[in-house]
Amino acid sequence: MAQKPDGKAVRTERVTFTKPAAERIAKVVRTVEQGDRGGAALTFGAAPPAVDSRTFRMATFTGAWAIDMSRSVKFYNQTSTPNTVTVNNILFPLPELSNNTNTPTVCAIAKDRNQWYLLQVVHAQQDMLSGVSLQPSSLQFTRRSEVSISATAATTGIALSSCESKASSQQLSTFLG
Repeated sequence: MAQKPDGKAVRTERVTFTKPAAERIAKVVRTVEQGDRGGAALTFGAAPPAVDSRTFRMATFTGAWAIDMSRSVKFYNQTSTPNTVTVNNILFPLPELSNNTNTPTVCAIAKDRNQWYLLQVVHAQQDMLSGVSLQPSSLQFTRRSEVSISATAATTGIALSSCESKASSQQLSTFLG
C-alpha cells in the first residue's frame, strides 16, 4: 500500500476545504492565470547551483604579457595557497611594467564560466606631449598629464640647426602637426 510522506497509509478520503481556504486558493489561481505566462515554471527539485561570488579578483604579475597569451598571476593580498590562477589576456599587449616580485604590476581579473580573463592593469601617470608650436625664436611644447599602460613609444631628436631655415621649419611643422 502507498504511503504519505509522514509514513501513514494513503486512503481514498474526500478532501474538503473551508470557505476561507477555498477563497484563498481561488485568488491565487486567478492571479497566476492573469499574470505573465512567459515566466519560469515553479519547481520543487534541488536548488540551483550557487553562483561563485568570487568572479572578480585583484591580482599581480611581473614581466611582459602578450595578447592571446595565458599566464599565472597571484591573487592580491592573499598569502594562503592556492593563491595563483591562470589568466588569459585577450585585450591588449602589455610591455614589461615590472620585473620585480617585490613591486609587481597590479591587475583586475574576472572569471567567465571556468576561464579567468585580464580586465585591466594599474596605469602609470606621465606627462605627455600634447602640442608643439614653432615660434620665430623658439620651439614651444605643451604637456598634459595622462595615464598609460605602456612604456615610451618613441623618442625623436631634432638638431637645433634644423630649426634655423624656413624650409626646415616648414618640414618640422608638418612632422609635428
